[in-house]
Amino acid sequence: MNHQLMDFERQLNGLCAALEAWRSTHFQHEISALGVQRQDFLTQMTRFDEARQHLSIGIIGQVKAGKSSFLNALLFDGRPVLPEAATPKTANLTRIAHGPAPVLTVEYYSPQEWAGIVDMAAGVAQDDGARVARELVSMARDSGVDIAATLAKGSERLVATHAEQLPLNDYAGENGRYTALVKATSLELPMEELRGLDLVDTPGMNDPVISRTQKTKEYMAQCDVVFFLSRCSQFLDQSDTDLLHLQLPGKGVKRIVLVAGQYDSVLLDDGYDRSSLAATEDNIKSRLSRRAAQAMDKLANERQAQGRGELAAMLHGLRAPVFASTFAHGFASWPEHRWNKNMHHVHGQMQAMARQCWNGAVISNEDWARLANFDALKAAYEQARFDKHDLLEQQRQDVLPRARRELGLCLRELTDAVQRRAQQLQTGDLATLERQRQACEHRIADIVTCLTQEIDKHTQAARRTRDTMLAQLKGAMADFSNLKEKSGTETHTSSHEVSTSRWYNPFSWGNTETVYRSYTSSYTYMAAADAVEQVLTYGRTSAADIEHAFARVVNRGELLAALRSALLRALNTDDAAFDPGHFRRTLQASMERLVLPELQLEVSGIGAGIGSRFKGEIRDPEHMARLRASLTQALQDVFQDIGSAFELGVAQLCQQLDGVRASLEQQMVADLRQELSSLQQAFADKENDLAIGARIAVLAASVLVTLETQA
Repeated sequence: MNHQLMDFERQLNGLCAALEAWRSTHFQHEISALGVQRQDFLTQMTRFDEARQHLSIGIIGQVKAGKSSFLNALLFDGRPVLPEAATPKTANLTRIAHGPAPVLTVEYYSPQEWAGIVDMAAGVAQDDGARVARELVSMARDSGVDIAATLAKGSERLVATHAEQLPLNDYAGENGRYTALVKATSLELPMEELRGLDLVDTPGMNDPVISRTQKTKEYMAQCDVVFFLSRCSQFLDQSDTDLLHLQLPGKGVKRIVLVAGQYDSVLLDDGYDRSSLAATEDNIKSRLSRRAAQAMDKLANERQAQGRGELAAMLHGLRAPVFASTFAHGFASWPEHRWNKNMHHVHGQMQAMARQCWNGAVISNEDWARLANFDALKAAYEQARFDKHDLLEQQRQDVLPRARRELGLCLRELTDAVQRRAQQLQTGDLATLERQRQACEHRIADIVTCLTQEIDKHTQAARRTRDTMLAQLKGAMADFSNLKEKSGTETHTSSHEVSTSRWYNPFSWGNTETVYRSYTSSYTYMAAADAVEQVLTYGRTSAADIEHAFARVVNRGELLAALRSALLRALNTDDAAFDPGHFRRTLQASMERLVLPELQLEVSGIGAGIGSRFKGEIRDPEHMARLRASLTQALQDVFQDIGSAFELGVAQLCQQLDGVRASLEQQMVADLRQELSSLQQAFADKENDLAIGARIAVLAASVLVTLETQA
């Protein structure tokens, strides 16, 4: 086995060295893919040469999928050891492993990587990467740290006595002083259950910072078990399925646990339309399980057709996701003083929904534990630990066969690219391509019209949602402004003097004693705390409803899918003179530079005005009237604040979509002309281009023959 591995390594090194001279040619993408595969193979070799092998468990999903919260609940009983509420600008990879003492190791961006981020921030691009680059640069400048001196360190190691003393928030927290400059962190803890394991909280494959994404990809090359988190509210969207399809299965992962996370959020979405918690759960699980079955079967069938039966079986096994909620686990397991602000908010919303929509029901501790479903997650985690040696042995046995399969796929893709390029250069000509480009440009107005119709649908949907939600919020104010009077009782005591004189006892004459009498009276009052709670509940419920509604409208994946469909409809015509095949990818790339806003509504502090002016029980009729007026005004203020933020979010969305509409035609024309310029350069040196392709094809073919012989 070792001899075979060494032979394959020499073969792969020789191939990559031979292709290095042509890395800057038209085939740079395929040649770079071979380089990535070589690095993956070398990483695996190094890993299995180590004396102490670790089982690598990855917590993977998109940014904001709840990965850090999940790990905190799984490993640290909910203590916020890992910073939560990560955003695209603050996300970085965190490795957790066993160590003799708590140690935090920080890896900073290299000066070259940071220079690239600064350059991107200074540009005019409006894609996700540029936006996050600007946020990182601004965050670093505002932090007051010496950026150059910090980056020059390369890495930093901090030791503590207790895990809670490690300043992880400074390096990975949302507002950490050094967060903007950190690419990855490593946490060693003296926890026996971590011995022999590497757990990694990844930043998410939708991380727009290229160097962090590359760090995640490098880790995934040696990942054995994956807990894949997908938010129930956007379960298995295009980004999730792309990650499962393009990344995980090809990197040697031996086990995947599909987690439908943040289950509580979708319960809030669906529960208002159901008659009970049980009916809500049944509907959600049925709907999302169908989604999982469809998505996994499709991916599995594609892998089966490629001859990857093991991967197909693993994907088929994900048809039944594990529904889970970290918040519900906290409600069932932790005292209230350990709940964070978001947990208090969600708990109040859920209980309010149960009372309003499910005949006054109350969600019990047993309900929370069932919704959390953490027993299933812990069982999957413990099973992975138990199966460590078997999983690692499977990985060892599969290193060489997998590497040969991956190399074969890369070489076939390279060969196909060479053949397509040769056919394009041999059968095409610049005049024809120029005519096609002109025909494509002439049709762009029609293409943009089709795309504009899809953009208009989203714009109109956003405005309709705005109008509907604001009307609902305004109507709900009447329910929350009704402050009920309560009945109370109080005990009163009266006293009077009673003579204790006795005729037969002259010494008692003139004596008296005090007699006490107690009686109870009733009164009505209003509680200031009730008014504050009604304002808080109204604000939290309104904010959550709007955020969920906005997220449904502002769905980048759905919008891009609709735009792609519209583009294909516009390109597929019966015009024999129009063949957009050369430029279809260029046109698609033009419209994928879309950045959509997120809506986050802040409701903290509402109701404070009532709490500062009124205390306890309000009995006086005049003061009751003032409390009612204050409640009405507070609700109106909340409605105004949340409504204004919602209006602004919708306005930003519509403005961005209008900007896309206005610039789409110009951008597509520019991209088409750039693509034609690239082809013109190739035609100018056609013979050399064909000769390079031929040499690459011969080299690839010879290696493929060797691989087939070895198989």
